[in-house]
Order: sequence, then C-alpha cells, then structure tokens
Amino acid sequence: MSNTAPAPGEGNRRAGSDIPGTRPPQAAAAQAPGTGDGRRVPEQAVPGSGAKPRRGSKGSGAPKPRKAPKAYKASDDWAVFRAVVIGVGILVAGFGLYNLITGTAGLPDGSGGEVNATLESQYRFFSAMMVGVGAAFVAIAVKFQWANMLWLVCLMVFLGGIGRVVSWAFSGTPHFTFIVLMIVELAFPPALLVWHRFIAKTSELRQEYSQQGGAGGGAADPGIAGGAR
Repeated sequence: MSNTAPAPGEGNRRAGSDIPGTRPPQAAAAQAPGTGDGRRVPEQAVPGSGAKPRRGSKGSGAPKPRKAPKAYKASDDWAVFRAVVIGVGILVAGFGLYNLITGTAGLPDGSGGEVNATLESQYRFFSAMMVGVGAAFVAIAVKFQWANMLWLVCLMVFLGGIGRVVSWAFSGTPHFTFIVLMIVELAFPPALLVWHRFIAKTSELRQEYSQQGGAGGGAADPGIAGGAR
C-alpha cells in the first residue's frame, strides 16, 4: 500500500467537475462566451458572430430611409404672374375698346362740340392699337412660349407713357385721369419685367437644387426660365 500524496493540482485534473466552481474544458468550450448561466445570447449581441440584426427589432440602430424631397414644379411659381398679366391685358383692351367706340366724345374734358374728323381718325386708330396691346398681354400669359414678346409689349406701353410726358410738356396739363395713366404706363412695364426676370432666375435655382437633391427636378415651362422662343 502506497502512501504517496498526490501532486498539487492532480486532483483537480482528475475530477475537475467535483470541485465547486470548476468545469471540464469541454463543457467550458461548448458554452458561448459571455454567458454565465448557459442561456443563449441573442445573435446581434455576440461579438464577431457575423449575424445580422433582425429587421424591425428595437435598438438595432438601422437608419430609417429618408423621404425624397418633393419634386419641383416650375408652373407653380408662374400662376400669380400669369394672372396679373391677364388682368392687365383685359384692362388695357377694355379701355382701348371704350375709346374706339366713343372716340373723342368719351374724353373726360371733351367739349362735345363739332367733331374734328382728322383727330377722330387718329384717336380711334390708336384706340384700336391699345386693344391689340391688351390682347397681346393675354396671349403672352396664356401661351408662354412667346414670353420674350412680353418685353416688346411692355416697351410699347412705356413709350406711350413717354408720349404723354411730351404732350404735357408742349400742350399743357391734361386731365387728372391721364396723369394717373401716365404714371402707370411709366412704372408698371419696368416693374413687370423685373418681376418676370426674378421669377425666371428663382425657378432655375430651385430646379437645380431639386435635381441635386435626387428628386429629378421639375421641368420648367418652355420659354420661361430658359428664354422664350
């Protein structure tokens, strides 16, 4: 009978599972790292496992897809401008039609005496021209491929205001109504052209920004922002 004492640690190797708090190496290897009680760790929590997080799980950190910006429509910017141009055209055409029908008798300070045939002929001619200018405003607003013609029509109205200034200088002060018309004819055409240019430039910038944002951009009305035909 041998009384040789076991070497230190030999008892642990022989029956490692008999000592509290120790497990055989095979059992320790079979257990997933990071678990203390044998419970299964979710796949997304195991480092290096390569498993993808479940869809729709909370805390997955997946970024939500961004909504694409709303497509730009250039026609929205021109609605008010077109309405104003149409209104101006109707007003000018109506005023010219009134003068065409009434002649010099429709003037505010008309004497109502003997009619001067030469003056009536010239006056009614220019009244008809005024009807044409008003119709041109309406046509430009409806069919904007002719938008460059807006500059020509505005120039005609502006030159008419210059003519009233010349008449005032050489023939005296006209009726108050025609002074108001002179101011409108000199101020409104430049303001309308500046407004047209501002909207055209703004439409181009907004369309470029919309295209850069991935929305594809909205097609601008032909003949507005890029120069009319």
